[in-house]
Amino acid sequence: MAQRTVDVHCHWYPVEYMDYLISRGKDKTPYCIHDGGTHYRMYFKGVPVAHIDRAGHYDLEARIRDLDAAGLDTQLLTVTIPGPETLERDAGIYWAKKINDHLAEAARKYPGRFYHMASLPYQDPDAACEELERCKKMGAVGSQMFSNVNGEPVFLEKFHPIYEIASKYEMPFLVHPAVPMTAAVMDMMKLPYQLWGYTLDTSMAVMSMIFQGVFAKYPKLTLVHGHLGGTVPYFVRRIQDAYKGYGKEWGIELKEQPDITYKNRVYPDTTSFYKPAMKCCLEWVGPQQMIIGTDYAHRVGDPEGAIKAVKEVGVEFGLKQDEVDMILGKNAERIFHLPPMKK
Repeated sequence: MAQRTVDVHCHWYPVEYMDYLISRGKDKTPYCIHDGGTHYRMYFKGVPVAHIDRAGHYDLEARIRDLDAAGLDTQLLTVTIPGPETLERDAGIYWAKKINDHLAEAARKYPGRFYHMASLPYQDPDAACEELERCKKMGAVGSQMFSNVNGEPVFLEKFHPIYEIASKYEMPFLVHPAVPMTAAVMDMMKLPYQLWGYTLDTSMAVMSMIFQGVFAKYPKLTLVHGHLGGTVPYFVRRIQDAYKGYGKEWGIELKEQPDITYKNRVYPDTTSFYKPAMKCCLEWVGPQQMIIGTDYAHRVGDPEGAIKAVKEVGVEFGLKQDEVDMILGKNAERIFHLPPMKK
């Protein structure tokens, strides 16, 4: 039987949440504009941060048609930016619950085809802990985590109780870009956040959690790093040198080198599809540490090309079929504890 393909980096907006963001109007942030048909734009502080073009971004039946055409068997659904953590506190708590109810219902309606990852109101860590516990009971297999929480670093101790719960249940986080902490610089340079802002932000988030001891504190903490690991796999020597040469000056002392922690505990997804970059990442972390992501249904996503790219890289890299299968789905099945797919 062919290996099940598992997409761990894909997004879905419940229609009710989209309608709410539209109703907020332009005087609040975030908000949404419907351009007609299947086209929507999501805004944060007046900047477009997400676009909806495909009906599958909010319609599950349309989504399944797209997945069938792409040859994708299973997706782990998440709600991307702007998530509930960008709302006012009370609204964020309310909509995190509503979103998670919709995600759980999608997984129940299409068992084996969809699983879900929790959306949390990170602006209130206590409420986020309560919601993560509730989501676990509803069958969530992981959680969506953003690269910063409204400008706050994710390594801060106030977020540690969330990581403790996730570690206890062995629920991985998908690290996804938020509006980047470098947004003001990107605005000044008139560059889309999608160019470097997003990938740099996730890279700073992940590496800060390693450098600031969060991984050491929670040995079972596991992250999936979106967009082919951001910038991390391409700056390995600089990671080594920065820690060795300057770590003590910054008060950083770890039992394990940060690049080793990343290599063993973080799973870059394949959302890039640029084969030279995929090969670079693969050469460093190995096939046992990479995982399929499509970024469906965003404009930059490529569900049709995701599987093709992995197979082509496997051939060019000389991987065994079992190693290709690790990337296609075995790694995701293992770290997210997915039950066997019914025949």
